[in-house]
Amino acid sequence: MRLKSLEINGFKSFADKTVIDFMPGMTGIVGPNGSGKSNIIEAIRWVMGEQSAKGLRGSTMSDVIFGGSKNRRALGRAMVTMTIDNSDHFLHTDFDEVQVSRRLYRDGQAEYLINGVKSRLKDITDLFVDTGLGRESFSIINQGKVEEIFNAKAEDRRAIIEDVAGVFKYKQNKLKSQNELAQTQENLARLLDIVKEISDRLQPLKDQAAEAEAFLALRKQFDQLNLVKLVRSRAELSQKEKQFTDDLQQLLLKIQKQEEALKDQDQQQTDTNLRTNGLDHDLLELNRTIETLTQRYEHAIGQHQLQEQKIASLTQNKQNLDEDGVKNTQRLAQLDHQIDGLRTDTAKLQEQLIQAQDAVHNISQELADSGDLTAQDQLENTRSQYLQSMQDAATLSNQLTNLDRDQMRMTSRLDSLNLNRQQVMKEIAEKKQAVNQGKQQDDDQNSDLEAQSQQAQKALNEKKTHLSTLNQKHSDLVSQYNQVRVRVESLQNANENLDLYVGVRNLLNSRNQFPGLFGTVAELIKVAPAYALAIETALGAGLQNIVVDTQETAKNAISFLTERRLGRVTFLPIETIKARCLPENLLQRLDGESEYVGLAADLIERDHQFSAIIENLLGTTVIAENLPAAFRLSKAANQRCRIVTLDGHVVNAGGSITGGANRHQSGLLSKRAELDRLSAQLDQIKQQGIQANQDVLTEQREIAAAEAAFVKLRNQLLADKERLQLQSAQKGLLEESLQQMAKQLKANQLEEDTLKTDLSQAKQNRQSAAVRLQKLQQTNDQLRLTIHRLTDNLADAQSSAHQQNDRLASAREQLAAFKVQKQADEKRLKELDDERVLLIQEQNQQAAKSQTLDQQLQQLQRQIQLSSDAGQASQALKEANDKREQLLVEQSDLKQQADVLRKAISEQQQQLRHLLDQKNQLDSKKSAVVSRLTELDQQLQDLGNPDIDHLDLHSDESLADISRQSAALKEELAKHNSVNLAAIDELKSVQDRYDFLISQRDDLIKASENLQTVMDDIDREVVRRFKKTFDAVAEQFKTTFSELFGGGQGSLELDNPKDLLTSGIEIRVQPPGKKLQRLSLLSGGEKALTAIALLLAILIVHPVPFAILDETEAALDEANVDNFGRFLKDFSNKTQFIVITHRKGTMRYANVLYGVTMQEPGVSTMVSVDLEQAKAALEG
Repeated sequence: MRLKSLEINGFKSFADKTVIDFMPGMTGIVGPNGSGKSNIIEAIRWVMGEQSAKGLRGSTMSDVIFGGSKNRRALGRAMVTMTIDNSDHFLHTDFDEVQVSRRLYRDGQAEYLINGVKSRLKDITDLFVDTGLGRESFSIINQGKVEEIFNAKAEDRRAIIEDVAGVFKYKQNKLKSQNELAQTQENLARLLDIVKEISDRLQPLKDQAAEAEAFLALRKQFDQLNLVKLVRSRAELSQKEKQFTDDLQQLLLKIQKQEEALKDQDQQQTDTNLRTNGLDHDLLELNRTIETLTQRYEHAIGQHQLQEQKIASLTQNKQNLDEDGVKNTQRLAQLDHQIDGLRTDTAKLQEQLIQAQDAVHNISQELADSGDLTAQDQLENTRSQYLQSMQDAATLSNQLTNLDRDQMRMTSRLDSLNLNRQQVMKEIAEKKQAVNQGKQQDDDQNSDLEAQSQQAQKALNEKKTHLSTLNQKHSDLVSQYNQVRVRVESLQNANENLDLYVGVRNLLNSRNQFPGLFGTVAELIKVAPAYALAIETALGAGLQNIVVDTQETAKNAISFLTERRLGRVTFLPIETIKARCLPENLLQRLDGESEYVGLAADLIERDHQFSAIIENLLGTTVIAENLPAAFRLSKAANQRCRIVTLDGHVVNAGGSITGGANRHQSGLLSKRAELDRLSAQLDQIKQQGIQANQDVLTEQREIAAAEAAFVKLRNQLLADKERLQLQSAQKGLLEESLQQMAKQLKANQLEEDTLKTDLSQAKQNRQSAAVRLQKLQQTNDQLRLTIHRLTDNLADAQSSAHQQNDRLASAREQLAAFKVQKQADEKRLKELDDERVLLIQEQNQQAAKSQTLDQQLQQLQRQIQLSSDAGQASQALKEANDKREQLLVEQSDLKQQADVLRKAISEQQQQLRHLLDQKNQLDSKKSAVVSRLTELDQQLQDLGNPDIDHLDLHSDESLADISRQSAALKEELAKHNSVNLAAIDELKSVQDRYDFLISQRDDLIKASENLQTVMDDIDREVVRRFKKTFDAVAEQFKTTFSELFGGGQGSLELDNPKDLLTSGIEIRVQPPGKKLQRLSLLSGGEKALTAIALLLAILIVHPVPFAILDETEAALDEANVDNFGRFLKDFSNKTQFIVITHRKGTMRYANVLYGVTMQEPGVSTMVSVDLEQAKAALEG
């Protein structure tokens, strides 16, 4: 076996895929410090399973992934593949070549592969076990391992030999055995404590079991006495029931007489109520008359108030118009003053303009007389044109500003008029709609309210009648629920004390001790009520047979019953009981007969696992409807099967007949069926009662809501009648208001049309002015450029001409400014004149509106004077109120009579209620007695209708004496309140556990002895292996030391030969020319060479296929390096060496040299040289 190649990709500095082929013999890897040589060794350790990031010179395992350089980005994956030639099958695998790979991704995911197949880390570790190879074996030697040898203590140096001897797994096994022994000793100590505790409990449990048996006997006597008490109590209750029945008959006669007297008084009350209702009707009609008169009076008052409000509104509008007129007059005075001022300023500007024109003319004449250059004239002409253009632009800019202001003012006024028009039109539409539609809607609404009021009264009466029915239904359900509940509770109590045989009952009480015990046949089946009696008759005592899983469970249960004398039980093991059935031809013959119900086994519901049991018990039993049908079926079957009728008669196989009836026929299945039926009925009644109660509450809420709605409708009807009368009076006022609004709307429309025309013209003027202003600005820019050019040409002109030109320019600028100011003043004067005209027009409109308001005020004042309805309505209202007072007095007298009758009726009703209460109390007492009798009958039935003939029921002892005896027995039983009835079963359980723990104690003692024997055997094997390896390495060390040092001697010694399990190892050496001394006294180079000699001796004693040396000889001098290299060369025919070195003495003995360089910073690359081929080429 040898290392064939190593492929590195993305591992540390090997960013690119790098393949290193290793030849047999010695391979040297060289390169400068930091080039990545040691990364190759770490790659081999990593692919062999190294898990310590620190051992790979990193902080986390992801540090082994290429982290990037100046010119390269970091990689996301590292992968190393080591290929091994296994043609000699040194590794324990069938492959001739083995590839071991390891991948690691930046996100932490890792993969191990063997020959491309994903594997576990454990698989790779197992591959190299016991081969001398591995990440921590002596097949990889670096400077650190050399230093460990000469720096280690003697006891630590022992680990070197132990590793070679392969005793590590034995020491691990010993440590494991020591832990197991300690755990076993601890378990044994705990077990002994438990054994002692249980041992202390055994005797008290035996005492408790004896006391429990005595207690059970006493309780049996107590149960017998209670049975006597039960029968005697029933007889006394029957006598009480008869007495209550007689008392009820007498009480019913009294109730009948009281009801007749109450009926006469009810008739008198009815007559009084009829007279009262007549008065109520008269009062209602009178109240309606009063309401009509009141509305009439209020309408007259409202009409008067409405006219006064309208007068106030018109007065306020006239006052506002007067105030606006005063403001307009003041504004006209201001405008006249401003116009006069502007005209005076314009006259002054005209004079200044004439003077400026004269100045310009004079200066121009002077320049003409002076005979200046033509260029000067051109400049002046250009400047003049520029100033004129500037003047025109300023004028247009002012015009644009004024036009914008006019447009804003007119647009604002148009918006105001438009908004006012929309509001007026909306108000007109609303008032027209109110006039046209209001009356019809109000009439319809009033009719609807009348109809709704009548319907609400009718619905309210119907709901009250329905509520009375619901209350009665709820009371009936409550009574029915109580009756059924008493019966269910009685059946439930009986079901808890089933009439089971003693043995069956005792065994079921201890059923938790028998996991395979399923229960009685009665518990495991379900039968329809119609078939319950027939199935009970068919099964008979078989209902109490107990079903178990196996015969073993039955055997254990029988032992339990026998040991405690708890009774006898019949068991049905599932594993042995086989199904029985009738022949197919017989079944077909029976199926054709009339009144044939079916096979008994087919009429039972059960779990599938119990089918064989049921078919064994009932597979040959047939159910018929009645006894005659049973006779026919028996004859048809030739008396070969048992026939059971639905009412419990039996025609047995062979022809015998069993029939008749017991006083109490309810059996286990019938009771259970009846309990299921009554429980379902109870739930149904309960749900019906809840629903009935909910219906009552819902109806009560609906009645309250209906009453509230009826009152609300009546109030709304009265309010609508008053509103209709008021709206009729307001209609005339609305029509007058509409006429005024129409006039205002027409005036606003005229003003709006005028403003729209003016606004359109203003927009056109602005657009034209904006175009002319843009052209003037362009001209100004051109003239400005021309002025600059001409000014440059005249820079050398005469000073006087220049001054004249300046004067002329100044005069012309002043002239232009005067013209601009004059035009602005003229424009402002025109604006003020226009505003004055508009104000005069607005004053005229306000005067017309004021005149109209005066006319309206005079008309309203005349209407107020003509109104006289209020006085007449007031007189009629007084007369109606007087008549109502008289009716109220008469109504009061009738109410007093009604109160007297009501009080008398109330007293009669109270007496009747008292009698009914007495009846209810007697009914309740009788029901309680009947219920108690039913309970006692049910208790007797639940006890299986025990034979009471043997009881002394006619003794002189009273129930009180029997109760005292029962109480005495109960007191005696109470003294045994600490009796542990489970002690009998618990005693057996504890005894069994005690025996089991004793057995476990013996097993633990034996296990401890076995573990100690194993540890002794391990120690002997460790000593044997250590001694054998130590002797071999010590002997080889002498030879290796002498060869490497060129003489001298070295030896390995044990510091405690008597204790080979812990003895340390001392190294004693004598280099050539020196005395024998300890390793610690040597020089650094001698220490290193001695350690190397030891490591090489280990490799000779325990050869490995390949070894990796990482600068092991770095501390040696040249002569020793040569000895080291020569030794490796000689030994390389047995072991393949990969040596990382930078010593020439080692390099020259290598067969192949690999150079590691970093041509690119941070990235390692490989260069190889085959020295053998190179030597051959040189020699050739």
